[in-house]
Amino acid sequence: MSAARGREKGCFQCSKRRIACDKTEPTCKKCIKKGIDCSGLGRIRFSNGVAQRGHLRGCTIPVSDQSIDPIATQTQPSVPREIRWKNDRTPYPRRKRRKPSTDIDTYDTAAQRDFSAPRATYALHEAVADEPDIEKNGQGNDLSTFRTSNLSPNNLPTAALSLSESIRPWISPLNPQALAEHVAPVMVVLDISNGYRDILLPLACEDPLIQRAVGVVAAQHLALHQPSFQVIAEQGRASLISRLSRDSFLESPHQVFNLSTWATLIILLVGETITGSSEYSHLLKTLMCLVQNVGQIPSLSAQNFLAKQTHMFEFLGQPLLGEQTGVEALTLPPENYLDWTYYDLPPDSEYNHLLDISRMAFIKASQIYLGRVGSDLDQWEHLESLKDLVMQIDPEQLGSHALVWVCFIAAADSTDPEHRNFFVGRMNKIFEQTKFQNIVAGMQSLPAIWAQRGSGGRWTSNLRQLAPTLIM
Repeated sequence: MSAARGREKGCFQCSKRRIACDKTEPTCKKCIKKGIDCSGLGRIRFSNGVAQRGHLRGCTIPVSDQSIDPIATQTQPSVPREIRWKNDRTPYPRRKRRKPSTDIDTYDTAAQRDFSAPRATYALHEAVADEPDIEKNGQGNDLSTFRTSNLSPNNLPTAALSLSESIRPWISPLNPQALAEHVAPVMVVLDISNGYRDILLPLACEDPLIQRAVGVVAAQHLALHQPSFQVIAEQGRASLISRLSRDSFLESPHQVFNLSTWATLIILLVGETITGSSEYSHLLKTLMCLVQNVGQIPSLSAQNFLAKQTHMFEFLGQPLLGEQTGVEALTLPPENYLDWTYYDLPPDSEYNHLLDISRMAFIKASQIYLGRVGSDLDQWEHLESLKDLVMQIDPEQLGSHALVWVCFIAAADSTDPEHRNFFVGRMNKIFEQTKFQNIVAGMQSLPAIWAQRGSGGRWTSNLRQLAPTLIM
């Protein structure tokens, strides 16, 4: 038994003419009589190629010719619309937002207190006035690269997150690792009690300016092995120097001569040794100006450490700036500038002998420098004595890396090929351990120094131009 057939409505043409269709199949008689094509009882409606309604009414619909390649005749290729996922970063430019007040330019931490400063801040501005103006040169004056980098969180050179006021800010594990494991041990004679780890890193967790300086030095060290970090390091360094320069115009001395600025300058000078930059003199002059004006700071341990590191940079850096500054630094009593070579060790410690020899080597090298300033006589005996001191310290021994400056001064004054080869060889062995570029720059400057010595000139009188690097 078959199902009953549903009610037929007739053809479409009869329905459109509002007459009753006779339902004849396959073509109704009324359509035949009228001479029109009948759609049949199925009322299938075929388009006649003309739009009947809407804004395209009367427009013909083009029919493609199958013999023509549609791709070849296409005038405007169809571009698929870009899919934007919910969590994707927007690819469209947005209006640049103003820098939040918590950024580096407006830091305000507990480390900044009301410190007394006997001199005006204009002196500090004079010290950094020679630094290139990064903002005018269009190289960027902020650290936005640190925040907008496409690097993964584990590879960021610096990161500080403050989830709430009750949670202390923290810095990425990369920063302590880079500074504590690779940089800090090289900046002290003995890696026993290291203020870079024990003092500066805790300060970086509280002070945004010091934190950024740590991040810059971390990026500078990483750039030795991964060049992609070089841009980040340069922009971060430029931003910090610009910040220090702007602070020098402030009327309030406590905003310039404080613990935060002091520690930042020390860390940035550490970065100059890593990169071998020729612009270290601006930071060194700024540091020397600051220590003459800074007052008492809250942390006694931090003040002692920063004071010793300042003495180290003054003692090793000033002779590279010129004869006058070099003589002023090296003629002071040894206890005034070698306090960074003293450690609180038991009398029977195996490191006491190493420290004694290191101090004797620094004193002997300073005597060689002063002897060259005062005369043109050959100092072969002094160089031989210094060589004997250095040979007592094994190149693989802990603390041997501290003799870079000693070996450079001796190599610069040497005329004997044996002396030159020995001291340059020791510098090269230290470089194999640290990879700091200031050692390479020092060795590369020696041929020009020797050439001037051969022409009868004093290499100490033109050392800033011959070796424009913080060699230490």
